Amino acid sequence: MSNKLPSYLCVYNQLKEEILNGKYKIGEMLPIESELEKIFNVSRITIRKAVKMLNQDKLVHVKQGCGTIVLDYKATQNLNHVVSVTETLRQKGYAVRTKSMHIDVILAPPEIASCLKIAIGDKVARFQRIQLADEKPIVIMKNYVPEHLVVGVSEYCNKFLALYQFLEDTYQIKIDGASDRIFAKNASFEEAQMLEIETGEALLCIQRTCLFEGNPVCLDDVVIIGKHYELTTNMNGRYRGD
Repeated sequence: MSNKLPSYLCVYNQLKEEILNGKYKIGEMLPIESELEKIFNVSRITIRKAVKMLNQDKLVHVKQGCGTIVLDYKATQNLNHVVSVTETLRQKGYAVRTKSMHIDVILAPPEIASCLKIAIGDKVARFQRIQLADEKPIVIMKNYVPEHLVVGVSEYCNKFLALYQFLEDTYQIKIDGASDRIFAKNASFEEAQMLEIETGEALLCIQRTCLFEGNPVCLDDVVIIGKHYELTTNMNGRYRGD
């Protein structure tokens, strides 16, 4: 065990890492207290402190007389409906807040202009945020909206949490469709610093064009810590590619 941290923190950190890395899978039981005592060579009080912290993180649930079960800690976004990452995290039960927000107006570069079907150099409102889930950074968000649709939006900096809901309530932009590009990548140094993770850790990336009545109104560029988030969808029919 490390001499730099209290024993219970060392146990907590190792168990947390093993849960997130899949050694103890969702729905499985952690070893009983007496086994954990032997594994870590610590007292039962130390084990209980560590497990209490895991419980507070919503990684496990301690059921008296049964043991400690690993919870489904991942937020799951259903791709069959248009829902934001913030809304998904809140539905999962996380306390979500914005660590920092910056709104400015830029001239649309070619890629953004193409996605939003506007002219290169047209004004675009850019929203930049880091979202926290239970006080831990989990998402880096960049969103782009044609400036003429959100006149005066800079006045609302740090005054909203979920962008889609804000656009609907404040500007009557009701997002009713979306096209997603989803891929994985490794965290750059800058991303790792913002998300407080190791450089190279797996990230889930979602680039989304949001539609209102068939017209693009918002472009999302979202980066999420991969081990905390997953996507689901339902499919009908079989495409054979013949």
